[in-house]
Amino acid sequence: MSRGAFAKLPSFWVRHPKHFPIGGEGTVPYIDELGNQVHVDGGLAMLQWSQHKGGATAALLILFALAVISNKAQRKDGLRKDETIAATYPDIHAMVPLSRKLISDGLELLVMVKAITKVRDGRRNLFTLNGIDQNGHWCALPQSHLQDGQAQLRRLGHFVDQLRRPSSLHALKLYMLILHFRDRHTNFASIGYEKIQSYTGLRRNDINTAKNLLVSMELLRLVRDDEHARRPSDPHHNRYAVCGLNVS
Repeated sequence: MSRGAFAKLPSFWVRHPKHFPIGGEGTVPYIDELGNQVHVDGGLAMLQWSQHKGGATAALLILFALAVISNKAQRKDGLRKDETIAATYPDIHAMVPLSRKLISDGLELLVMVKAITKVRDGRRNLFTLNGIDQNGHWCALPQSHLQDGQAQLRRLGHFVDQLRRPSSLHALKLYMLILHFRDRHTNFASIGYEKIQSYTGLRRNDINTAKNLLVSMELLRLVRDDEHARRPSDPHHNRYAVCGLNVS
């Protein structure tokens, strides 16, 4: 398993969403587990397949790409100041080979969920990765593991190839959530189905499919009780370890 550099990934936006029975400005409708239409404001639950299709999948891929671009720029004088970076469409495409239309759609969705802020500076775009310089507002993205020795985020290539499948969005939403809740001292997140559903709007069957896909791609693994014993008070939730990150 590769271990190495990590990038700071905005994660405060993954906060618990607010649900409303009636829609309002900025809310997104979706069907809950009981078949009722509800409206959500904030967080991962706003990235719904029914509303945004592959654009939502592209948004998460682009966010990961921007985090890596930011991490690289941090080491070069003048290319990064605070949370803000300059990134062109070719820069993003070099990380995740998406069309210009998908990159444009994905960036707009990231602005909508407040993961990034975008401003024009002459002929170039500047992106603020919201919160990466504030404690508790960012999480670690396993950059070296995802790149796997290449310039692109090679381990995420499946999601680019399968962008038109809802399962790709579901898996990336679960991955983002696990990154957000990961405990850096244990390198895993202990989280149950109900909590995953409340943050993502995913159905239980979709969560299982997403989990199995992420494990098969060596992005996550399930922590066994014999490698990290549970305390009597610990809930019996699945414990998800993030591949490519170290315990700190």
